[in-house]
Amino acid sequence: MPEIESARYYDVQLIDLYTDNFGYMGSRSTGNHAGCYAVAGPNWNDETTPTGIVKVFHSETQFSLAVYRTQLFDPADMDNVKKVQAGYKVEPLSAFLGKVAPPAATDITWPKFDKAAFTTDFAEYLDFLLEFCPPVGTAAVEKPLREKFAQIGIGPDRKVHHQDLSPEVKAALGDGVKQAYALIEKTAESIGSPVNGWQIGSAAGSREFYQNNWVLRAAAAKLGIYGNSEAEAVYPFTRHDANGIVLDGSKHVYQITFPAGQLPPVNAFWSITMYDGNTQLLIDNPINRYLINSPMLSGLKKNPDGSLTIYVQKDSPGKDKESNWLPAPNGPMFVVMRLYWPKTQAPSVFPLGNGSWQPPALVPVSNLNALDVKRFGDKSLENFIRTDTRYGHDGLFQGPRGWGYWNYLEYPRPVQNPNLWPDMQSTYFIGRLAMPAGATLSLDYSFPHARYFQFALYKQEHGSFVSIGEDLSGPHIEPAPGSINPFRVGADRLAEKRDFTLRILAEDPPAAAKQRKANTLYVGKHGGELMFVNRTYLSDQGRDGTGWGPAASPDLGAGMPTYTGTLANGTKLSSAEVVKQFGRPMEAPKPPVTAEQWDMLVNAKGNDPALDPATAPARKIPLWEKYWNVKYSILGSFKTPEERSKIPYQGAIDGGGDPETEYLFIQLSRKFGPVYVMRGKMPTFPNTYAGTSGKGLDVMPQAQTQYWSLVSCEAMPSGQIVDALTDMQVPLDADGNYTIVYSRQQDRPANATLDNGVAWIEWSPRGEGIDGPKNREDFGMLMLRFIANDPAWEQSPNKITKPGMEDAVMGLYYPHGEYTDKATFEALGLKK
Repeated sequence: MPEIESARYYDVQLIDLYTDNFGYMGSRSTGNHAGCYAVAGPNWNDETTPTGIVKVFHSETQFSLAVYRTQLFDPADMDNVKKVQAGYKVEPLSAFLGKVAPPAATDITWPKFDKAAFTTDFAEYLDFLLEFCPPVGTAAVEKPLREKFAQIGIGPDRKVHHQDLSPEVKAALGDGVKQAYALIEKTAESIGSPVNGWQIGSAAGSREFYQNNWVLRAAAAKLGIYGNSEAEAVYPFTRHDANGIVLDGSKHVYQITFPAGQLPPVNAFWSITMYDGNTQLLIDNPINRYLINSPMLSGLKKNPDGSLTIYVQKDSPGKDKESNWLPAPNGPMFVVMRLYWPKTQAPSVFPLGNGSWQPPALVPVSNLNALDVKRFGDKSLENFIRTDTRYGHDGLFQGPRGWGYWNYLEYPRPVQNPNLWPDMQSTYFIGRLAMPAGATLSLDYSFPHARYFQFALYKQEHGSFVSIGEDLSGPHIEPAPGSINPFRVGADRLAEKRDFTLRILAEDPPAAAKQRKANTLYVGKHGGELMFVNRTYLSDQGRDGTGWGPAASPDLGAGMPTYTGTLANGTKLSSAEVVKQFGRPMEAPKPPVTAEQWDMLVNAKGNDPALDPATAPARKIPLWEKYWNVKYSILGSFKTPEERSKIPYQGAIDGGGDPETEYLFIQLSRKFGPVYVMRGKMPTFPNTYAGTSGKGLDVMPQAQTQYWSLVSCEAMPSGQIVDALTDMQVPLDADGNYTIVYSRQQDRPANATLDNGVAWIEWSPRGEGIDGPKNREDFGMLMLRFIANDPAWEQSPNKITKPGMEDAVMGLYYPHGEYTDKATFEALGLKK
């Protein structure tokens, strides 16, 4: 080996006919200084090291392979690499020592190699190759196996020639080959552990590494013959994205983002190489780039926070991002990451599959730049994808959850289904906890840049989340010393220091409110299982769905809360220990009412005789009413007023409802009219979204309600919404009154526009949204939210203490409406 500059990595990998790696020369193993090494075959018995030889490597087979790898820094470095390669020299030991060469080996008659070598003629090829693999020295462990081979005519010590075997034995051998291939295929698929969509493991090594696992060795050769041992290189590979879906450049674009300071930890260099998923060959592309590696770092653009994003797609991401573009095929793809001379100290990829460093996933962002928003303030697909990518992998909170994540993401997780009439501007995080008695969970947060922020605890009953009466919203949270609570009236909403700590305590709450600890939710002294919900509504312009990070940059922002725990005996728990001891897996939500139960309700004999099964529970003269609970408000809506009055309406909010929110709803049917028009007075609200700077309102103002919205709903078995309006999206007249039209697209009046001072919200094209022939396509439902209302607001829906008081309490703020049709509304003309 020649003297090679210390900055340049090289290695020489020695491989025998078994495909075992029996030795290395190079930067990691022997250093970059000059030296001479010998490779000896299985019959070389000299125990002394020849003069001038640094080390003798012993091959178990008479044929060996040496693979030379020399690092190329960039295209301009090619001549330097050629000079290094010219210094590599291979010669017989006799020539090196200046002695007479031994007699030449006898000629070998090589069998013709064709596809039959893998099927019907496998035994003959194996018989031939074993002549060069004597079971001596360290290979003596193969003697029992060779004795078995000899029984079926394979190997130098065979008792019978393979050609003389009976047809039955040959057939059995053929079946054995097929079974072996199936086992090899299965083993190849299971090599490594899944980490963020990548498979990370090691399948190449020495005889000591394989420990006589012939199937693993064969599987390694199938995946990539002559692979390096893990100490020399690790090869994370993937055919799947972050959601486990097969990578396909014809359908998606992808991003790989390495957080700041978290590039692959190697002593030499790393690379990410793109292959065609069908052929496993490199991809022709307009910039002749087949990989991105660490020597290219100086030419790659980092994000403002220091992170590095690689754009994986078939077409250029644009000139400004082309430096970071890894061209992909127009179809399936196979991506391999190579980590040469991986570090063994943290952060490290070791132990493989569970290392302190893990490769980031390929995140599908096929419509990353699509601004598919109907109204000012709506979140784009980019926003939902970015939010999910950032916050979707926390061990305790299995979110984000909400309408946009369920409906916009191509492959949402089951737990992301918001289940029952969510708001379109909300992002939820839900953690299922099992709190031991006396335990404490502490969470260090940052206040988000958003309109509304809240925590609440629930218990699960009869398939529904029921509040336990423990909740805490933005204005009532005490900030950390030196920080600002931006949700308090008069506070600086854009303040940079905005931290606080929340505690969940497995103790009974104090009898007196004044005795409660600040920022503390009480589970009860016995602890138990519960749901912890964190809500964020209407993040500011330029922010992701949580309000913690930016919407148009890979920069993480504040990020998820960090958390620690304490047991009753004082034992401290790390975040990982909290997840292990307190965390429980979330299950996919189930509707409180199934489609079958809903159909029974619609057609029940005991329903109000004034209702028709074709339209029930909608009534010809529709009235808005306060939502109390599922039994009274939804199931009871099918009953006569007398029967309904017997159903309890008071108690904790169910259906996962927010204890800080007052809900009004109305159930409708297009059979009474294809257009529903509602009018009322909008309460004052803090219009926080944009502000004068376009980054959010500067100061939190006083308002009657913190947040108002209207959502268009399907029936309870579906639980989905199809459209929504937020307070700031509704035009108001000089007195603060609104007019809102609810219809399907084809029934929308031409004058139901913002320019005419009229808001429009879509009626679900699916009606009830129930799969099957029993779905009633004319069903409609609207729900109003009034969140965190000011106690001083006299007409607040919080002051409705029993059913039937809605109009009397709310006055001008109570919505009134009537059925009509497109032509009739259009006949009203233009307001402006």
